[in-house]
Amino acid sequence: MRQITGFAIGIHRRDRLLYPAVFAIGLMLFLLQWAGGAYRAEFDGFPDESAQFVTGRMIWEYMKTAPRENPIQWAAQYYLHYPKVGLGHWPPGYHLAEAFWSLPFGSSRISAIWLQWFLALMALTGLYTIARPRFPFAITAGILFFAMATPIFQVGLEQTMSELLCLLCAVLFMQAMLRLLERRDRGAIYLVALSMLAAGMVKGTAVILLPVPAIALFAMGKPVKMGSPWPVVVILGACAACLAWYFSTTNVIYWAGITKTLPWGGRSLGEMAGWGLLGLACLGVRRNPLAILAASMLCSAVLVSCVVRAMTEQRHWIMVLPSILLLAGYALTRFNKPVAVVLAVLAIGLFPWVRYRQTPGGYRDLVRQLHRPARMLVSSAVGSGEGAWIAEISVAERYPASLVVRASKVLAESGWSGENYKLLVATQGEILKRLDELALDIVVIDRPSARGPPHQVLLEAAMAGNHGWRVCGNTPDLLAYCRTKAPAFPRKPLVLEPAGWRFEEKIAAGSVMP
Repeated sequence: MRQITGFAIGIHRRDRLLYPAVFAIGLMLFLLQWAGGAYRAEFDGFPDESAQFVTGRMIWEYMKTAPRENPIQWAAQYYLHYPKVGLGHWPPGYHLAEAFWSLPFGSSRISAIWLQWFLALMALTGLYTIARPRFPFAITAGILFFAMATPIFQVGLEQTMSELLCLLCAVLFMQAMLRLLERRDRGAIYLVALSMLAAGMVKGTAVILLPVPAIALFAMGKPVKMGSPWPVVVILGACAACLAWYFSTTNVIYWAGITKTLPWGGRSLGEMAGWGLLGLACLGVRRNPLAILAASMLCSAVLVSCVVRAMTEQRHWIMVLPSILLLAGYALTRFNKPVAVVLAVLAIGLFPWVRYRQTPGGYRDLVRQLHRPARMLVSSAVGSGEGAWIAEISVAERYPASLVVRASKVLAESGWSGENYKLLVATQGEILKRLDELALDIVVIDRPSARGPPHQVLLEAAMAGNHGWRVCGNTPDLLAYCRTKAPAFPRKPLVLEPAGWRFEEKIAAGSVMP
C-alpha cells in the first residue's frame, strides 16, 4: 500500500495538473455520453454495433458459466439462438475486453457504454502524458478538446464499437516508440512489439503500424543496437501471430480490399479531423522524436491505405488521429503569435463540427411487451435493425432462452455487407410455410416500409390480415405478430451456414421449443 501511495505522490509531484486533468477528462466524457443519449440508446447506431456487443456477451456467458461443452459447439448453439456473432470476422481483442469488463460489472447496455468511457479516458490520459511535457498547457488542452470533438470519437464514445480501443492501442504504441527513439533500448523494442500485437488483435487496420518503426528510425538517422536476435524474433512473432489469426479465420485479401478496383479511401483521412487540421499538421513536421514519430505514422497510413483499399471510412483512420493533433500543435508553436492565431482560426473553421446523438429505436420497449422465451423471426428494412433486436433480446435473458431467426438469412441470403442478395421465397405462401417449418411463434418487423428489401415486403403482406397471426406488440417503428394457429407443416431444424461453417439446431423428436 505504501508503494502505491508513494508512486501516486511521485506522479503528482512530476505533474501537479495530471490528476485534475484526468478528472476533467472523465467528467467531460460522461457529459458527452449523457448529452448524446448513449445510456438510453440501443444497439442500432451502426450495423456492426450489435455484433460487437453480442460477440463479447457470448464470451462472457461462456467464461461465467464455464460449461464443460466443447467451446466451438457451445458457440455454434449460441449463434443459433442469437445470430449476430462476429468472432472470426473480427479479431478477438475488443470482445475479450468486453467479456473481462463484464465479469465484475455485468453485461448490459450501460456497462458496455461505461467500457467505452473507460477506454476513452485511458486513451486521452495517455495522449495528455505525451503532449503535456512538450507543449504549453493551452495547446495540450486544445489537442484533447479537438480529439473529443471529432465525429468519430463521439460515435465511438456512444456506441459499442472497437474504435476507442484502437485509439488506446495507438497511444500505447506511440509511447513505446518514443521510448525507442529516445533511449533506443531493448525493452522499448519489446513494448513496441507488444503494442503492435495488441492493436492487431483488435482490428486489421493496425497494419498501418507495421512500417512505422522502420520509417521513424530511418528518419532519426540513429540505428538501434540490439545486441541480440531476440527483439527481432519477438517482433516477427507478433506479426506472425496476427497474420495467422487473419488467414485462419477469414478471407483477408477480400476484406482488406487488396484490389485496384476499389477507390483509394484517403479522403476520409482529411475528413476525420478536418482538412484544416491536416494541413496544419503538415506544417508541424520537425526533427524531434515525437514529431518524426507522428509524421511516420501519417506517412505509413497513407502508403498502406494505397494497398489496403478497405480503409474507406473515418473510423478506419482513428489510429492516426493523435498524430494529426500533435503535429498541428507543433505547427502552432513554430510561428509567431499572429500567424499562429490565423492558422488556428482557419483550422477551426474547417473542423467538422458535428454533435452526435443516438435516439432509442424502441426495441427495448417491444421486448417487454412480448412473452418470452419464444421462437421468433425478425426482419428489418435497415441494416442495423435485426442486430439491434438480437442484442436487446440477449440482454433481457440468459442463454439458452429465446431463439431468434434473421429474415435476411432464412427468407433471403447475401454477404456480410448485403452483397449478392438472393430471395429464397417467391410467394407469401412460401413464407408462411417457412415460418411453420421453423416453429416460429413471433414475427417482428422493424420499420415497415414498401421500400424495404423484397423478403420484408413479402413478409409484411403475408402477415397483414392473416388469421393465423395477430398483432401482439408495437412501438412507433416496430410491429410484432404472434401465432394464433398451430403450424400446418412439420418442423425442421434451423440450419445456418455462415462463412463456410454449418450450425444445426439441436432439437428433440416431436418438440416445439429447443
